[in-house]
Amino acid sequence: AIFSRFGNFDFQLSDTQNKKVLAIDEKNKGFVFIDFNSQPEDVHFVNLNDVSSVKAVPTTESHSSNVVKIEFEFQFKQNQKKQSIPFYTIERDQIGQVYLYEDRQLSKKWEALISQNISA
Repeated sequence: AIFSRFGNFDFQLSDTQNKKVLAIDEKNKGFVFIDFNSQPEDVHFVNLNDVSSVKAVPTTESHSSNVVKIEFEFQFKQNQKKQSIPFYTIERDQIGQVYLYEDRQLSKKWEALISQNISA
């Protein structure tokens, strides 16, 4: 039902992990991220035709290497505006950083996948 909100986009490629869904329409260049860990669910959509780059950005606790957040940072072509989409937050990691390793791997995979679709 959530995918149908985005009209012409057909999200064929997707991953699901830790109550999160990442999906991409490689033909029409759309990306959607849904986090079911919050009520109501957190839904973010980015039209990749408007984006020049993406980075998965980890944030650590001060004076520590403990990652407390990972965000996808999108740089837009038009006005160089940036949009950050929270992918992982320690507050939503119900088992205390157990999801961090898996989510970090998934964020790297999707950073590469999104980048390929931006430049394609």
